[in-house]
Amino acid sequence: MNLLLSLTEKCNLRCNYCYYKSSQVNRELEMSDEILEKSIKLALERTIKLKHEFFNITFFGGEPLLRVDAICKGVEFAKMMVESERAKLPKNFEMHFAVNTNGTLFSNDLLDFFQKEKFQIYLSLDGPEKKHDISRVKINGKGCFKDIAPYIPRLVDMDATVLSVVTRKHVQGLADSVKWVFEQGFRGMSTAVDYDGKWTGEDLDALALEYQKMAMFWFDFRNAGKDFYLGTIQDKITYDVLNTRQKEQSCSISKGGFGVAANGNVFPCSRFVTSAPDAKYVLGNVLENGLEMFSGPVAKDLCHFLENDKPECKNCAIKYRCSAHECGCTSFYTTGSIYGVSPEVCTHERILTAICDEVLEKRRSQGYFF
Repeated sequence: MNLLLSLTEKCNLRCNYCYYKSSQVNRELEMSDEILEKSIKLALERTIKLKHEFFNITFFGGEPLLRVDAICKGVEFAKMMVESERAKLPKNFEMHFAVNTNGTLFSNDLLDFFQKEKFQIYLSLDGPEKKHDISRVKINGKGCFKDIAPYIPRLVDMDATVLSVVTRKHVQGLADSVKWVFEQGFRGMSTAVDYDGKWTGEDLDALALEYQKMAMFWFDFRNAGKDFYLGTIQDKITYDVLNTRQKEQSCSISKGGFGVAANGNVFPCSRFVTSAPDAKYVLGNVLENGLEMFSGPVAKDLCHFLENDKPECKNCAIKYRCSAHECGCTSFYTTGSIYGVSPEVCTHERILTAICDEVLEKRRSQGYFF
């Protein structure tokens, strides 16, 4: 079970590609203790009902480190609840905590806490200072890399995962930024494209060249016996090798996970989360509804999405490895509907998949297997 908690809509940055800049316009709402506790209770009930062997809680925002108090309360409350329900859980049950952060509010004491509780840290980092500060800026417009840099060595030691966003301004030198991340010692990262509807053929050609460089960089490292996770390349290859689909391999919706907005509204995943009164795909509210919300109209619509192919993708050879077809989040934020298909995403996925398939064939031709 994966539970994502949007502890606050406040953020100390104003990244120009932030997908919450329209859905969390006021950036004021914070999650109450009551909603925090009810969310954890509900997720644990669902964990027991679905007989899951794990319970992952991810603290999210806004910037969740603005609510360290809520993170600490959430950890202690979750541990207490798990102990009280231990008899109903599988013997091999495990609980894990994670945090998605821009990394500008760390302290050694806070990292001590995360280390003690075995947190997985997902760090927003777009590369070295010149690249990172293109879009990740403070409210005053200044870059924030210098706030993160002192903690990079410790974050490496804690096996933090780097998440990078690729805008049209970041394309040139993307592969070099990826190499820089791994040169710092990080051993896990993924890049995600900012689909803004303005990517041109020239932009995508430039991105394809960077992807080719990234793929060969990953390929050379693997050939040298060095293991690292570069999700941008590796995931597409994994879906093919395991003959599985993206929905089955990496989609929290398909596994019963959910996200909770600061006002208690429940959504299927992170990109849907908002406290806006006109929000789409609201399953229910933790203050008003219980497990029954997961069998309501919105939940049934999500099940339909998970169980059926999009008609326009019917004859596509890569549809089960394609975010335009498989990812409800990507479809929603690029088209406004989980059933929509963005031409921009579709083109990107064709380019990336072709590059990954070429790398896979090279590895196979050299006798390597996954």
